[in-house]
Amino acid sequence: MQYTLSKNDFSGFVKAVMNTHDFIAPIQGDPSKRVQKTQFQPITAPEDIHIEVGNAYFPVKYYFFDKKETIFEFKGHKVIDPIIKLKDRVFFGLRRCDLTGIKHQDMVFYSNQEDPFYKTRRDASTLIGLHCKEGDDYCFCNSVTNSDFFDLMFFDKGENYAIEVGSEKGQNFISTFHDFFKEAGEIITPADREIKNTFKLDTTDIKKLYFDEQWEELANKCISCGACNTLCPNCHCFTIQDEINFDLHTGKRVRTPASCQVKSFTRVAGEHIFRDTRVARYKHRVYHQLQYFKDRHDELFCTGCGRCIRGCPVRIDWVSHINKMNREDKP
Repeated sequence: MQYTLSKNDFSGFVKAVMNTHDFIAPIQGDPSKRVQKTQFQPITAPEDIHIEVGNAYFPVKYYFFDKKETIFEFKGHKVIDPIIKLKDRVFFGLRRCDLTGIKHQDMVFYSNQEDPFYKTRRDASTLIGLHCKEGDDYCFCNSVTNSDFFDLMFFDKGENYAIEVGSEKGQNFISTFHDFFKEAGEIITPADREIKNTFKLDTTDIKKLYFDEQWEELANKCISCGACNTLCPNCHCFTIQDEINFDLHTGKRVRTPASCQVKSFTRVAGEHIFRDTRVARYKHRVYHQLQYFKDRHDELFCTGCGRCIRGCPVRIDWVSHINKMNREDKP
């Protein structure tokens, strides 16, 4: 079953949801304010939402992973598990690339082996997508295989939004706020589902390119800042360390995000570093996006959002570089 929501009723719909949920949506960045880049933030009024800003500069993954997660605290021999109290929340305006990124996080932290911290945040979240009509200069989502993964997906149909239900949670959400939705037939057409990209990745099969010497040229530009990992909706590596207080009897174990582009990421006892060169680190990241995750889960990791290129301080364009290597590799 598909539904419609009149744009005239959209403001009322948002206000109704805000009565019972935190409403998180894209907010337009303003260099003069704290939010300087387009990002998802809890809104205080429907007018805060900026639907036409395109894809948010920052992904939503940090709403599911605390930037400094306390796994447990200890006092002497006593271990204290943290309790997460979280209000139900709605994410509105998610693009397919971010939604697929959440799916990949689910595959790692939720479906196969439940992470209790991730599960608490994920269970409290309703995912409402907003279909893109056209990507920006860095998007190449048509070159990868993003999923239909959402609770609800909104399609702009002029005076109305057409809404597709993607889960039982989405259907329950429709039922809860039924006053705003009208049942409709199959009004979402194949043309509505199309996304236009001007940027393209020619191939996702890069096994044959692994020993290409041009990786060195690409990696020489890298400054190992980790921005690509931070902005990627998929990257989820972390480090764990104990923080012990001065009394030596109390402290906590914490988990924080980590970057495979930082040299210390693969450092082990004896100061050995497994990927001690920039080319090894950069190649590892690209191959994880296109090859290693696919080998394990039969699905591409990369969602084609282009954030890693858009946010790179030296604008490393690995997509165009792979296209070049692929063309030169062909007979």
